[in-house]
Amino acid sequence: MNTDLIGIINLLSGILQISIGALAYFSDRESKIKKYYFLSAFFLGAWSLSLFFYSNPFLFDSTIWLKIVYTFAYAMTLGLILFAKVYPKEDSKRFRYFFWIIFLLMSIELYFLWFTKSIVIDTQYLPSQFNSLATMGRHYILYAIPELITAIYIVSYYIKQSKTLIGIEKRQVQYYFVGGIIMLLPVILFDFVLPILFNNTTYYKYSTVGNTIWTLLVGYSILKTRFLDIRVVIGSLFVTFTKAFLVTLSFGTVLIFAYITELKLNGSGILKIFLLSIPLGILLTKLFSEIENFFTKSFIYINYHPIKTLQEYNRLIAKSLKLSDLLINLAQTLKSSFKSKFIISIILDKERKPVSKVHISNPNLTIEEISKALEIWYGLNSNRVIIYSELLKTKRAGKRMLDDKRNSILTFMKENDIEIMFPIEQGMEYTGVILIGSKEDMSSYTITDIKFLESIIQSTQIALERAFLYKDVEDFSNKLQQKVNEQTQELQIKVKQLEEARRKEADMIDIMGHELRTPATVVKLNVELLERNISKGDISLNKYIERVKEAIDNEIKLINTLLTSAKLEGNKIVINKEEIDIKDEIEMSLHAHEHKAQEKGLDILNKVDIHTPSIYADKARTVEILNNLISNAVKYTQKGSVTIESRFNKDFVTISVIDTGQGIPKDEIARLGKKFHRVENYIDPTQDKKLEIVRPGGTGLGLFVTFGLVEKMGGDIWVESEVDKGSNFTFSLPRYNGEENMTLHTPKSMFERLGLKK
Repeated sequence: MNTDLIGIINLLSGILQISIGALAYFSDRESKIKKYYFLSAFFLGAWSLSLFFYSNPFLFDSTIWLKIVYTFAYAMTLGLILFAKVYPKEDSKRFRYFFWIIFLLMSIELYFLWFTKSIVIDTQYLPSQFNSLATMGRHYILYAIPELITAIYIVSYYIKQSKTLIGIEKRQVQYYFVGGIIMLLPVILFDFVLPILFNNTTYYKYSTVGNTIWTLLVGYSILKTRFLDIRVVIGSLFVTFTKAFLVTLSFGTVLIFAYITELKLNGSGILKIFLLSIPLGILLTKLFSEIENFFTKSFIYINYHPIKTLQEYNRLIAKSLKLSDLLINLAQTLKSSFKSKFIISIILDKERKPVSKVHISNPNLTIEEISKALEIWYGLNSNRVIIYSELLKTKRAGKRMLDDKRNSILTFMKENDIEIMFPIEQGMEYTGVILIGSKEDMSSYTITDIKFLESIIQSTQIALERAFLYKDVEDFSNKLQQKVNEQTQELQIKVKQLEEARRKEADMIDIMGHELRTPATVVKLNVELLERNISKGDISLNKYIERVKEAIDNEIKLINTLLTSAKLEGNKIVINKEEIDIKDEIEMSLHAHEHKAQEKGLDILNKVDIHTPSIYADKARTVEILNNLISNAVKYTQKGSVTIESRFNKDFVTISVIDTGQGIPKDEIARLGKKFHRVENYIDPTQDKKLEIVRPGGTGLGLFVTFGLVEKMGGDIWVESEVDKGSNFTFSLPRYNGEENMTLHTPKSMFERLGLKK
C-alpha cells in the first residue's frame, strides 16, 4: 500500500501512542491513572490509525472509515474525561454526571452519524493524492459540540487545579495543559475551521499530528517523578524551530542566488556558493547565539541561570576558609535560586554531633529532630537525595521495617514542609545534610533544579575539604600554642620551685651550720676540760666523757639523717628486705630513749601485743623509723607519757607512737613529711594564751626520712593530732609470710629526679 509522508506519520504515531499507553499500564496495573491513560492513548492511536485508513481505504470505503474516525474521536474524548477524573488526583464527584451527560450527547450524535446523512453525506477517494475528500452534512457543526464542551470543561478544570495543586501534581498539570493545547490546535484548525470556512476537507488527515505530543508529554509526567521545567521544554522547542527556520531561509537564499545568477554546479559555481556560505555561516552563528540568549533570559531561566549562578557561587566560595561562611553562602545561593521557603545546612561529626549549622527562614527544627531523621535515612539505604513528592509516589517495599522507615521520613518531611533532603558527604570524619523547603509558588523541583543542586553540592564539598583542612591546621596551631603556654607555665613553676629549693638550701646551710657546730663545740669544750682536769690529776672525768659521747652520737645521727634524705630524694635508697622481729626492735628503741624520758618525768609505756608477728622490711631502716618517731614524741612532750601500741592483720603490722604532748595544728598535719618542713609553732598563742608555745627545732629532715622509708618498704604512715591533747604517729609495714630476703634498688634518671620529665 502506497501513501504519502503524513500517512506514514499517522500510521506510526497511532502505533506509538498505543504502545506508550500499554507501557504505562503494564508498569502498574493497579493504578487508575495509568489505566485511564492507556484508555485515552489507545483511542488516540486508534483515531490516528483510522484516519490513515480514511486517506488510504482498506477493507472499507473511505466513508465508513471517516465515520470510524469520528467514533474513535468521541471514544478518545470520553477517555480523556475518565483520565481527568483521576489525574493528577482523583475527583470522581466533579466528573461523574458530566461524563454521562457527554456520553448521552455523543450517543445522539453517533446515531445521526451512522444512520443519517446529516453529518457525513459522502466521500471521494483520490488515490493519486493519497487522500479522501468528504462532503459534510448541515448538522456537521453539531458533531463538534460534545468535544467543544469537554475541551472547555477540562481546560477550565485544570486551570483551576493549577492554582491549588503543589509540587509534582502542579507540574503534571502543566505538562497536560501544554500537551492538550498542542493536540487541540490541529483538531480545531483542520477538522472545523478550514472545512467550515472553505468547505474543503483536504486537510482532515493532518488533524491528529498533535496526538503523539500529548501522549508523550502526559506519559512522561505519569512515568516520571522528576521533570524538566516546562519552560525549558517549550523554550527549547522555540529555539529549535527558530533555528530551523533560519537555516531554511539561508538555504532558500542560496537557491535564489543560484537561480538569479544561473549558477552551474561546476568548480566555479561551487566556489561561489562556498564564498556566499561564509558570511551566511557567520551570520547564522551570531543569530543562533542571540536567539539562545534571548530565550534563555526572557523565558527559560527567568528565576536563575544554572551555569552562571554556579560560576558566581564558585567565585564566591573560592576564598572562603571558614565552615560557617561556606554554609551561609550555600544557603543564600539556594534560597535566591529556588525561591524556597527555607534552607537549612548542617555539618555533623562522626558521632552525629553538630559542627556547624546555618538556616534561612528556619522552621524551628531542632538538632535532635534532624539527627533522628538522618539516622532513619541512613538506615533506609535509599537514593542519594530524597525528594518528598518522589518518595510519596514511590511504591512500598513490601517489608514492614523499610515501609515504617519510609513513612517516618515522609511524616518528618511533611510536618516540617521539607521537599528535599540532600547529603553532604565528607568521608568518615564528617557528614552533613541540606534541608530545602517547598518553593514559595508551590511548584515542584525540576530536573534542572536537582542537577544544579548536585553541581553546587559538589563544589561545596571541595570547598568544605579546604575548610576542614584549614580548621585542622587552625586547631593544631591552637593546640600547639596551648601546649607551648602550658609548658611555659610549667617551666616557670619549675623555675620557682628551683628558686624555692635554693632558698631552702641556703636556709638549710645556716641550720646545718648551727646544728653541726653545736655538737662539735660541745666536744671541743669537754675535751679542753678533760685536758685541764687531767693536768690537775682529777680522775672523775665520767661526766665529760658522757657529754662527748652524746655529742658524737647526735653528730652521727644527723649525718645519717642527711645521707638517708639525700638517697631518698635521689631514689637511690637500698632496701634489704628480711624477716624482722618488730617486738625486739621496739623494745630496744624504747630502752635507748628511756633515759631522756626519765629526765623529763615521762612514762614510757610498751603496749605492744606479745603475739605481734614479724615484719618483712629493712632492719636498719625500721630502727631508724622507730628512733625518729620515739625521739620526736619524747622531745615534744612536756608531761604525761609516750606509748607504743601494735595491731596486725594477715597483710600488715601496724605500730602507733602516741604521746600526750601539745599536739599539732590541723593545717600543719598535711605538710608533715615534706623536706625541710618544720611546724612554725605547735600552739597558736592567739587561740589560748595560757598554753605553752613549743617552738620547733632540728633540720626538718627527720619526718621526711621517716615518711619516705615507710613508703619505700611498701607501707603507709598517717598522723592524728589535736592541740593540747597529743599526737598519734601510726605506720604499717608488710607482714612476714615466708618471703625470701630481697634487695630493692630503683634509681631514676637525673631529669626525673629533678622533676623535669614526666
